[in-house]
Amino acid sequence: MSQPAAYAIKYAQNAGVVAAAVAAGQNQTQVYVTESCLQKPYRCPHPKIQFYLYTRRTQEQPEFIDVLDANALYYTHFNPRHPTKIIIHGFGGGRDLSPSPDLREAYFSVGEYNIIIVDYADAVKEPCLSQMDWSPRFGGLCISQLVKYLARHPRGVQPDDLHFIGYSVGAHIAGLVANYLKPEEGKLGRITALDPTIFFYAGANNSRDLDTTDANFVDVMHTGAGILGQWHSSGHADFYVNGGTRQPACVGSATLFQTLACDHTKVTPYFIESITTTRGFYAGPCPNLFTYLIGWCEPKDSEYVLMGEHCSHKARGNYYVTTNGKAPFARGFPGKGRSNGEYQGVRR
Repeated sequence: MSQPAAYAIKYAQNAGVVAAAVAAGQNQTQVYVTESCLQKPYRCPHPKIQFYLYTRRTQEQPEFIDVLDANALYYTHFNPRHPTKIIIHGFGGGRDLSPSPDLREAYFSVGEYNIIIVDYADAVKEPCLSQMDWSPRFGGLCISQLVKYLARHPRGVQPDDLHFIGYSVGAHIAGLVANYLKPEEGKLGRITALDPTIFFYAGANNSRDLDTTDANFVDVMHTGAGILGQWHSSGHADFYVNGGTRQPACVGSATLFQTLACDHTKVTPYFIESITTTRGFYAGPCPNLFTYLIGWCEPKDSEYVLMGEHCSHKARGNYYVTTNGKAPFARGFPGKGRSNGEYQGVRR
């Protein structure tokens, strides 16, 4: 079992501990107290929230971006002519832990990119739950410094040119970045949220939850909805994979917690495959799960959209998509217009 999956299992277990403690009248910070997570002073930039640039030429030797050094970008291989992806990992993640390396490999296999990994591993490792109430907001603040740095730099790019990809709590952190950008500083181009976590983000505080105001286009993929991931829709386009939970590839896991963790983490292989697949994850519009399950949604061929990297920015509403039980997961076009299931046409 991968390290992120193991952390996800522990995350679910710890969430139960926190919930029980709160019900008993304890404060969350009384449950886990540690000095090994984010340390004072809480100022950006913070030494435990770092930005590493990867390009095709520097895949094995990432370049650190120092937002306090006005010349730092000149000394890197950042190319403003290439698409820029900013990846924010989830609980238990890091720049050298899955899915970060897998995402980089997929992108570089198809083209030239600036890929910036936000490495904040010390903020989301066990047992740092005591900081989870505020550390994502702090992370969003520090990442907003990077966005502003890139916008000001002669070799940089504007916020509208940035594509954020956030997994689990990283999805919410991507949305929180927008809270620290003034209207005149621009708006993020796109946020792709990979199964946004349900813990600490249950829709009670819109300023902390990911929503459609956070970027020009927000697409969300749900695979562990209602368990470790959020059920409610929060993007311009929300994709519920295999109904949003109980992923086929996770059936047969040894324990319930392993199954739940597998559902949550399975979103990353789906998205990674969407970068390179020639078949495509085609999703059909449907208002809700019940209507989808009983087969009342029969989309027209023209209504299907691609889920994942090549999702149309015009997509709106809830979509449902079915995958294979093992890789390759994409099934291709399910409509009547194409018989071979191969991807065709303009991707965006």
